[in-house]
Amino acid sequence: MIISVLPGYAIQHIRWGSSGDPLNGLTITWRNKGATDSISWGYTNSFEKGTLAGTKRNGYAEFFFNYNFPTVDPSSTIYYKLYDSNTKSWSGQKTFLTAHSSNTTNFSFSVLGDSRNGVNVWKQISNLANAKKTDLSLFNGDIVDDGGSASEWNSWFDNGSTFLANNLVYHALGNHDAMSVPTYQNNFELPKVNGSNLYYSFIYGNAIFITLNSEKASDAAQATWLINTLKAAQSNSSITWKIISFHRPFYTIGSHAGEMNSYFNSWWKAFDDYGVDLIVNGHDHMYERTKPINRNVSTSSPVASYGSKANQGRCQIVCGGAGAPLYSGTPTWAIQKYKSSYNYCKFTVNGSILCDTTYDNNGAVIDVFCIDKSVTTDLTEEVKNDEVFNPINVFPNPAENSFTLNYSSPLNGNTLIKMYDMNGREVMSREAEKNAEKLELLFDVSGYAKGVYSVQVINGAQMDNVLLILK
Repeated sequence: MIISVLPGYAIQHIRWGSSGDPLNGLTITWRNKGATDSISWGYTNSFEKGTLAGTKRNGYAEFFFNYNFPTVDPSSTIYYKLYDSNTKSWSGQKTFLTAHSSNTTNFSFSVLGDSRNGVNVWKQISNLANAKKTDLSLFNGDIVDDGGSASEWNSWFDNGSTFLANNLVYHALGNHDAMSVPTYQNNFELPKVNGSNLYYSFIYGNAIFITLNSEKASDAAQATWLINTLKAAQSNSSITWKIISFHRPFYTIGSHAGEMNSYFNSWWKAFDDYGVDLIVNGHDHMYERTKPINRNVSTSSPVASYGSKANQGRCQIVCGGAGAPLYSGTPTWAIQKYKSSYNYCKFTVNGSILCDTTYDNNGAVIDVFCIDKSVTTDLTEEVKNDEVFNPINVFPNPAENSFTLNYSSPLNGNTLIKMYDMNGREVMSREAEKNAEKLELLFDVSGYAKGVYSVQVINGAQMDNVLLILK
């Protein structure tokens, strides 16, 4: 018997989660009135993996169904359709693109937060984020205004349907979500620690992602787990990046400033001691990026650079602009970039370089920056193997149509300047005769695509480089 596809089938609120990393533990969840819904799927439109039963559990007024995939193939399209046992019909064919390989060092992730009841902006922001096609997404909490309101959850799922049906999202609990913690926990499939999904971690690519519960920041068990997790990550040579997500920020110029001060000596001390690279938060409805902060060095002024070495500092970003009413503030010593604007972030990792582009709800760029571990040395250490790094500077940076390169070194003679994109492709090469300590050159880049580039200066066996951002 062939069962036809009927219009207006009741399956809705499709979302993707994981009990582990993006390829191991991948889960699809949907909402329906049915009793025994199922899924047919495969890597072709013949759904060759077969038809499998969904696992039913209570939802709001209806039910949720889960299907937990076995380990899925990387960089592959999953073709699937869902069977509605209420209307006895199949949905149309749908697709989902899986993440890059688990051992990749080139991947991307988006960051969003604080949609609450601003569903029109949430729809706008989520559609823009969906178009970026990242490997995973982090949501920093305050999904809805009242975590116990079924109608608000329904509206959030409805207005973010395109993004949620096509992106794997890892969530952090916000204070508004915590109005009904059981509802939040029931809505999403996330990794678990001791049976709870309120804080967790997973390793993907050359990064460890850690999500914390800032609604229970005083929990001693969570603090101990955090330290042990960071300690293990530090001893894992395959981990380059330590990335942490939670709702309430330490450094903010918004109305929630000071709420995390009690945990500088626990959470933030662990961030500094174990060289956390990036912290992403929400709670204040704006965009903020801190200067490099290392409280082991100074509690009242930034250090010189971002990074994970002993004299480098943490980069904390407040990305709380997915729909909730905007806040404003006056920048302090700790804040490098601020804008009272709806926003979301897209991060790319290319080996030892992590870059962010932050966009507003119209797609305009708010901020661009990179953390480059490939050329940064710890000034507290001796230079090993006679390595010498000469000062190289490009300005303006970000640039639009042109930039000036300033380079100082004791070496003279034929000098080669090369520019590479983030895929390692050489896009420009130019020779110059260096006959003094300082070399200054002007470059026309009006015909180049927007993005991040590596500019290299080569003189004999000496090579120095710097990152350039074109906007």
